Amino acid sequence: MSAPHRGFLLIDKPRGVSSHGVVETVRRTFAPGRRRRGAGRFRCGHAGTLDPLATGLLIVLCGPETRLSRFLLGHDKRYDVTLRLGEATDTLDADGVSTGTGGVDFDADDVAAVLDDFRGDIEQVPPTISALKRGGRPMYEIVRRGQVVPELEGRPVRVHEIGVCGEARRREGICDVDLSVHCSSGTYVRSLARDIAAALGTVGHVLALRRTAVGPFEVADALAAARLHDIEALDSALRPSVEAFPEWPSLSLAAEEAEDLRRGVQPGPAWLERVPETARFVRMVDASGDLVAVGERASAGEGAPEVLRTAAVFPPSDGERGREPVSCD
Repeated sequence: MSAPHRGFLLIDKPRGVSSHGVVETVRRTFAPGRRRRGAGRFRCGHAGTLDPLATGLLIVLCGPETRLSRFLLGHDKRYDVTLRLGEATDTLDADGVSTGTGGVDFDADDVAAVLDDFRGDIEQVPPTISALKRGGRPMYEIVRRGQVVPELEGRPVRVHEIGVCGEARRREGICDVDLSVHCSSGTYVRSLARDIAAALGTVGHVLALRRTAVGPFEVADALAAARLHDIEALDSALRPSVEAFPEWPSLSLAAEEAEDLRRGVQPGPAWLERVPETARFVRMVDASGDLVAVGERASAGEGAPEVLRTAAVFPPSDGERGREPVSCD
């Protein structure tokens, strides 16, 4: 019997819904009545959160494919952003409480003129209200409990491209400007909004945010949120794990090799000769086209030659044999 409902989904998340809420809807549609935690639960998670305010592409992982999360998190992202100049909020987005105002005597050219400072490798201080953890607790929880907020340090991110789209729109003490952003994983668009406003001598926040792409995947190919309760639509939209990294090379496995990997046997020293020299990761695929494992080029120790190791292993598509996957709720 085939293992049901496994693979990954491209979902167009609506505004006002958390990423966790989307995951829970998928979980309940695929496995109504099954426990969320404990033995027998249906595994489901996402690969990169979107704030409730944001819309756009959310990758949802189902079944053993939850093991792909840490690899997908590293993809670049693309966003369409509306930056509101002239008003600050505590969350740096429109869901927050207003904390101050500033000047708005700008046009699109003024905004474009400061963007050079935000291209390439930059240091960025994350928002105070975020999911970043300090002392094992998320920052937003520390803030909302009124406790002392630890100072956050800047961290490196990369903005591949950022540009102004269209004309600025001014009214009643505010100025709205649309931006397109292509950035590395870990970049906070809310922090970009704060810092761009500061470069203009004012304050600002994100009024609207839409994620249009994650790595090679685009929101144009995503399933509408209205169809998340339709099990047939979800099943039809599920993609096999082997398609999660089309940019990685593939290593074809003999039946015995695939079985060994699924039993926990590591690749032998000669396997690395079958992998392109420039590849860090490789898709290890059986004769039926299923992803057996993610292979990773790794060091075998100081002075020793590199080896190929399995970074994640998947059961065959005709059953759920093997270790239980770790949920990424």
